[in-house]
Formats: sequence, structure tokens, C-alpha cells
Amino acid sequence: MTNTPKRPEYRRVADTMRGRIAGGEYAPGERLPTGKELATELEVSQGTAEKALRVLAAEGLITMTTQGTHVTRIPQKIRRAVPQRYEATYRERGRGAFDVEVREHGYEPRWETTVTETDDATIRARKMWADDVPVQIAVTTVPKAVAQESDVKGQDTGTGGIISRMAQAGHGQDLMREEIDVRPPTAEEQEFLGLSEDHRVYELTHSAYAEDGTTVETTVHVMPTHLWSLAYTWYPDESR
Repeated sequence: MTNTPKRPEYRRVADTMRGRIAGGEYAPGERLPTGKELATELEVSQGTAEKALRVLAAEGLITMTTQGTHVTRIPQKIRRAVPQRYEATYRERGRGAFDVEVREHGYEPRWETTVTETDDATIRARKMWADDVPVQIAVTTVPKAVAQESDVKGQDTGTGGIISRMAQAGHGQDLMREEIDVRPPTAEEQEFLGLSEDHRVYELTHSAYAEDGTTVETTVHVMPTHLWSLAYTWYPDESR
């Protein structure tokens, strides 16, 4: 008979706290007991309780700062659905796909855009929030001529965002490719997104091409894995 290894005590404590959060005992944003308080309540060592909290923090269920430990304020992952988010009828319900995605989940979207120019391109770097929670960093590079003709050099690109502006100027996206990696966040990403080095982020590179094969947009999205889900739908038979 094979003996089942005994589950570590800190894992059992993490299970208990995870269940309490899922059951609504602790609301989004609510402060949790300290490691010492939790140790007393569950009759475990303080080290075990603190290790359990670190497990939940790595999962993204809680945040641990100098102000205390709190349940994350975004308990429901934001769904990023392809190809839906690139359809004009979807994007133009708001000021681009991110705007619509966040509102669909009941949060208020906000972003800050920094526009810079190189000899060859217009670069739009955005920091993005759902309510007051930082949820994404996105850096978009558009060839300079395309950006100028599409009028996407300003802070606000209007209904549907830059993809709609480019399509109106004759620079529609005929082919798209997305590559996804999962990695630890950089120090800069940790600072803005409120992450630790134990968290993981999606690095999603979206490349878009015109009908003649030239690149019209490249965007690198950085998204905490505990805040986002990625959904892809397509027909396996291209003739459909």
C-alpha cells in the first residue's frame, strides 16, 4: 500500500483562508488577520501562518504591504477574448477593447498614455487601471507614416481606439499574430502593478499586418496572470 504524503500544515492553512475568501467571509479589499493573529486563531506557529499567507499572495488572492494584508480588489479575472476584442462592433462600444473589457466586469477603466516619436515610429506607452487597481502595461509601436495618416499621435484616439482610426485611414489589420510568454515581473512592473517577484505576468505580443504584409501595429501587453484570463476562439476549417 502506498502511503499518501501528509499535506504540509501551511498548505492546510492556505486552503482554509482560500475557502474563506471564496466564500465571501473576507470581502475584496478587506484587511486580513496578521500572521500572529491567524496563528493564534488556527493554533499553528506564526511562521506557518505567514508562509500560508505568502502562498496566497503568490496566487494573487491577497496583497501584502507595509499597511497590512488585504484581499485583492479584483476578485474576478478580466477576460481578454480573441477575436471578439478586435471586432469593430465590440471595440466601438467604448474607447477601445480594454475600455469595454473592464466595464463588462463592472470596473471603471482608466489609463495614462505617454506618446514618444522615433525616426521610424510613434510609440504609445500606456499604464492601465480597473477602478483604482493597476492591471496592465501596454506599449504600442506604429510605423510613423501609418500613425500620421491615422491621427493616432494624441492622448485620446476616440471611439474604438487606434485600430478603428487606422482602419478609417486605410490601414486595416488583415492578419494578426499573438505570442504569449509567462515570466516574473521586472522591478518596474512590480512597482506599478503592485507585484512581488513571486508573481507571474503574461507578456503578450500582438502583431498586426496590412493586406500587403506590412506591419501596421505591434503591442506588448504585460498583465498579471492572477488578474487576467485569455480566451481564443477560431474555426479549424478556414473555409467556414
